[in-house]
Amino acid sequence: MFIQAQDVPWRAGFANSAFPELDVKILSIDSDTGACSTIVKYPAGWDFVGPRYLNCHEEILILDGAIEINGETFGHHCYANLPKGWVRERVRSPRGAVVLTMLSAAPKDEYGAPPTGFYDEKLLVPRQDIAREGLETWTENPYTRYIKGTGVRPLRQDPYTKEISILYSALPFRYMSKRWTHPIVQEMFVLAGEYAINDVGVMCPGSYAWWRENVMHGPYGSLTGFMMFIRSDGGPLSNIIPPDIIEVDYDAPYRPVVADDMKTYAKPPARRTLF
Repeated sequence: MFIQAQDVPWRAGFANSAFPELDVKILSIDSDTGACSTIVKYPAGWDFVGPRYLNCHEEILILDGAIEINGETFGHHCYANLPKGWVRERVRSPRGAVVLTMLSAAPKDEYGAPPTGFYDEKLLVPRQDIAREGLETWTENPYTRYIKGTGVRPLRQDPYTKEISILYSALPFRYMSKRWTHPIVQEMFVLAGEYAINDVGVMCPGSYAWWRENVMHGPYGSLTGFMMFIRSDGGPLSNIIPPDIIEVDYDAPYRPVVADDMKTYAKPPARRTLF
């Protein structure tokens, strides 16, 4: 809680040295499994010819540019979840792209068809072009129904673990004057607006958090409104909210809580003001 992705350096490839021709920002990583949340930059002209598949699930949200996967174009704000063993006949990016990418293990690609039973179609979430769908696919926030002013665009729910990925959005001046947490890990990546949390600061576009389970934060509020990508890790998303009332600080100072190897990159985000 939290870092700015803009301040995390690019490196050549992933932590296991896979795909060294790609620039990668590592936002978080599991030292045991290699599972990681990253931002991947595809250079203009990138062309990855198959048939190939990965050994891990790949969840993607396009932040800039576009990539083409098996002849289908994924532009700005397109989303998909591609399970391990899902075959890529061709992946290309004629003009380049920047992609928020979550992987369930250290990535490794294999040629040909996956072994029998390796690929589970139930986990596939095909391309969703969120920006061109309008609001018809958004719902009232099911996690805080008693507070108005927020909406959710469901992206994925794992049929086995019930883990979710969603877009979460709020109107300006939305706030919750209580602290809260979750019994599972929650990842957050801010796409637009501001999201002020009293004890850790004001999150802005590019802010990323790996929010550990059962760690209280808050209250929170937003002068501008916001939109963020959220995913749960370890089970379904639910809230733990004690009853104590605390006034929100819309200008909360930046007080990061990060791992030692990330402290170099923990800098206050640049907030935009009118004057």
